[in-house]
Amino acid sequence: MRCLRKNFMSCLQLPLISWGALVLVLLGACAEVPEQKDWINVGQTTRDEVIKRYGQPDLVMASEEGETAIYRARGQIRSAPQVEIPTMQAGPGGTMTTKMEPINRGSGTRPANGGLQERPEQELRIRYNAQGIVQELNR
Repeated sequence: MRCLRKNFMSCLQLPLISWGALVLVLLGACAEVPEQKDWINVGQTTRDEVIKRYGQPDLVMASEEGETAIYRARGQIRSAPQVEIPTMQAGPGGTMTTKMEPINRGSGTRPANGGLQERPEQELRIRYNAQGIVQELNR
């Protein structure tokens, strides 16, 4: 009965704020993370934008119309095997011995995943035209 005596809106003010906060929380919880390839728009996205997000592609196939870049998912990328070369060393009594030495990769090489956190979830093939604009996108 107190609500009838007071202003009706002041009586509803607290519950409305509570409902508004609840609606905001529910909307935030229901928000989906867009799929990784949804940001690539055919006819608009450039090669540079894709490289900025995913790094250099794992394979590039050039053609007269442009090129096709292939990005492998993080789980599909394998690091290169360690390479060893034979070296000759002086041995006992003036003899020569051969020993296999691993080749250490220099600072100019990139890790197998390009050092990036973001990679496509599945293999991704992107065909660019000669101007570097995405023309086709395949999974």
